[in-house]
Amino acid sequence: MTQMKILSISNCSQVESQGSGYAILNFSHGLRNRGHEIDLFAPNAFEPFSFLRKAKRYRQALGMLFFTLCKLNTQHYDIVEFYGAESWLTASILRRIQNRKFLLVSHSNGLETHCRGVLVQFLGAASLNGLPPKWYQFNQNILLEKAFTQVDGIVTVSEYDRSYALKQNYQDKLHVALVEYGLIDSFLNINVDFHRKPIVGYCGSWVARKGIKSIQTDLSQLLTDFPDCLFKIIGVDLSFDKEKWFPPEIISRIEVIPFVESKNDLKTIYQSISIFIVPSVYESFGLVTAEAMACGCAVVANKTGFAANLKHRQEALILDEPVSPFLYESVKELLLNESLRLQIAKAGYQRVQSLRWDLAVDRLEQTYQKWLQELRQVQ
Repeated sequence: MTQMKILSISNCSQVESQGSGYAILNFSHGLRNRGHEIDLFAPNAFEPFSFLRKAKRYRQALGMLFFTLCKLNTQHYDIVEFYGAESWLTASILRRIQNRKFLLVSHSNGLETHCRGVLVQFLGAASLNGLPPKWYQFNQNILLEKAFTQVDGIVTVSEYDRSYALKQNYQDKLHVALVEYGLIDSFLNINVDFHRKPIVGYCGSWVARKGIKSIQTDLSQLLTDFPDCLFKIIGVDLSFDKEKWFPPEIISRIEVIPFVESKNDLKTIYQSISIFIVPSVYESFGLVTAEAMACGCAVVANKTGFAANLKHRQEALILDEPVSPFLYESVKELLLNESLRLQIAKAGYQRVQSLRWDLAVDRLEQTYQKWLQELRQVQ
């Protein structure tokens, strides 16, 4: 393999405890370990007026453009890799460079245009909290699409997003590559006991996009109908108040774990859960789904992200829609049918053993080498 020098620019912070940061850092570390040079930058390197709370997407788009042009003016790169559709302006301008020798790639941790469409479909608005947009919040899809049409190739982390990109004709099928996340080694080949107490688990932020309306309605009913069942809510931060969301008679059976920084601690928690729910309206991948499966949980999930291509009733129970009462009905079935729960938990466990970071980096490296060679042969 030819050594590559990559300029990688991300629209989010590189924090490994967060899904996007986890992916960016592991892809970058993997490529560096193979001898490639990666210059990785987060918004704190290029976002102007970062103290402001308004117009973040526009500020990042402008900052990304000037920062990228400056880097390209002082250094040679083989690939310019963007995480986030804020790259639309930069990609549009770089695309016009005559006899360009560097590859332009959108490495997506979620196609923003896809996310918006799904949020509007199920929540009625594109905001993460499901509320109507403010007067100054416009539909930016006509701009954001350029982040995917003005590059040489798109990398998605799920077939769910890859299929959408092809359907929208962002690129042809040879230039939309699927490279799923890997799991860290400590989450692979775990020795698990699949026989567990009836504990339902959820991990993620408490926002409308994550399906919290159906969780509130359906888990309240489940805990009422199944007095032996417990519910663990993980990662919702310290401000979360379960008494605002659930009736008082079931509060004692709901455990809230606001934040788990250690992956080993998270693994221990997952191994105490029998049924893990992911009723998200949209996920690019949904790392918690794969991690829970690796720890022996039977997953109930909406058909989005990684879960969208799991085998229904074999590797997971897939919801018809991320709305009530589908979540209630699926979890109820697993609570009543222990043999089905065990079957799904075991098949899900086997499914995620192939999610290895060395294989993911292999796939990304080969894709980049192929596209780069193609670009330079054409020129």
